[in-house]
Amino acid sequence: MPRSLPPLTALRTFEAAARLGSFTRAARELHVTPAAVSHQIRGLEEYLGVTLFRRTTRKLVLTEQAMAAADSLRAAFDRIGQGVDQLRSSGRSGTLSVSATPSFAARWLVSRLGRFQKQHPLIQLTVKASASPVDFDQDEVDVAVRIGRGGFEGVVSVPLFNEWVAPLASPSYLRQHPVRRPADIAKAALLHDTSMRRAGRPQGWREWLRAAGAPQVDVGRGTQFDDAQLALLAAAAGGGISLGRLVYAVDDLAAKRLRIVLRPVIRMDIAYYLLIPESRANLPAVAAFRNWMEGEAAAFRRSFDKLLGTQRARG
Repeated sequence: MPRSLPPLTALRTFEAAARLGSFTRAARELHVTPAAVSHQIRGLEEYLGVTLFRRTTRKLVLTEQAMAAADSLRAAFDRIGQGVDQLRSSGRSGTLSVSATPSFAARWLVSRLGRFQKQHPLIQLTVKASASPVDFDQDEVDVAVRIGRGGFEGVVSVPLFNEWVAPLASPSYLRQHPVRRPADIAKAALLHDTSMRRAGRPQGWREWLRAAGAPQVDVGRGTQFDDAQLALLAAAAGGGISLGRLVYAVDDLAAKRLRIVLRPVIRMDIAYYLLIPESRANLPAVAAFRNWMEGEAAAFRRSFDKLLGTQRARG
């Protein structure tokens, strides 16, 4: 048969007042008024039918019955606190499986994961590289990063940042093959990144040439890559000019392994999204990863805008 207990708030108030020897200090600790503490103590005394404190002119004195009870309650609240700490700790632990495309994992995610693991050392991460559409029911994945136009069905989709493209080449290639205007693109060795077809986007060279005012330039030849980072690696190695995805090229641009050959720089109508199944959105490890990703994405957008402004100024 369950015990009949007084309200937990009253017991907590009594424990604080007994430990601190003052209604005023107890009120400060509990973030209430001294009058509220006095009201809780009076109610507890009426409930129990005992006197808990003797009030003298100088201090608050516990009765004998209250003194013994205060020690037991202090130990009980300590154990409750330990239990809460265990619950809080378990919310920061567990396993988390993250799916990302190979290029996104290699070019953006992996270099930042150390910061997440430092903040959440009890969460065991698994990173799965895949360019296929994610199936949360079959793939044993908790969250995923994919690129698209939004409208992902059955999931919480958190926008991270847009993608931008521009012609990219190594400084050594440009010294040997100067490109001063869009028409010069026709003479260059072209590197085609076809990976955005998976997001419903065709190859972007014709789109870029229209924006550059040279739609007649032939860009049909060249080497094709179905992985974005392979096209960037080929460009950085001096293999030609790639209409590269700038989110993946930021480190190469900062290190001057690549340069933006010509403007304009085009903002694509697709973005990177963190995808979370609705059934897992409130899991502590998933929520922790989402909060971390949103913070990292915001910092990246700021640094990306700064880098893009520098590259434009140089161009």
